[in-house]
Amino acid sequence: MILSRVIEHVKAQNWTAVILDFVIVVVGVFIGIQVSNWNEARVDRARAQAFLERIATDLDTDIATYRDRLQFWGEVYDYGAKAAAYAESGDADGLSQWRLLVAYFQASQVAEFYPANSTYEELKSAGELGLIANTKLRDSLAKYYRSAANPIITERPAYRMHVRGLIPLSVQSHIWNHCYAADSEIQRLLDCDSPISEADARSIVEAISQDKSLMNELRYWASTMEVASMFGTHSVALAVSLRQIVKVELGETESAP
Repeated sequence: MILSRVIEHVKAQNWTAVILDFVIVVVGVFIGIQVSNWNEARVDRARAQAFLERIATDLDTDIATYRDRLQFWGEVYDYGAKAAAYAESGDADGLSQWRLLVAYFQASQVAEFYPANSTYEELKSAGELGLIANTKLRDSLAKYYRSAANPIITERPAYRMHVRGLIPLSVQSHIWNHCYAADSEIQRLLDCDSPISEADARSIVEAISQDKSLMNELRYWASTMEVASMFGTHSVALAVSLRQIVKVELGETESAP
């Protein structure tokens, strides 16, 4: 329709009308492009909102998991410190031989941490991190997820394998069934009664504590648990800070003045 009008106006040499038709076409195209851009921006904002909501959930998961791991790593360190102290000094510090044996075993426990990073990795692999318009948040998320790959929180120590090779299987089975509890994510180290005599427990404890190579591995693992706890404490603080920024981005709370 516009084209036929332009042709008619050209034939009639009505240049004013031709110019007016041209302006109408240009304005129409411009408005169409703007509407398309507005729609695209609206879709991007909605997608960014959805991704931020998922990242918020991921961070909440990480915070809860880190806090559980911090408690567990602290307990493993405490068991390791008591066990190492006995090997170094011969002083049981009031602990029975059974308690020392349990300490040597529980000091070999592990609780790995893997971040809930599926949302971030999805954005990263699709090249869509730019949907997160807040550059401070984007940079901080990158730093957070890079640091979460630290091998110190996923390591399995040599001590774990070696000390269990010195403890009778029946004793280990008792510890697993009475001194330990777990679901899919959470582990708990529990007090429990001894299934063996103090003399038998002492025999096992002495075999473990007199193995110098094994004690080196124990000290290494206890030290690793201490460093993991320091790392985890820092990571929790960073995750909480990121969660607060995400809350502001989602309009869940007002930003600080």
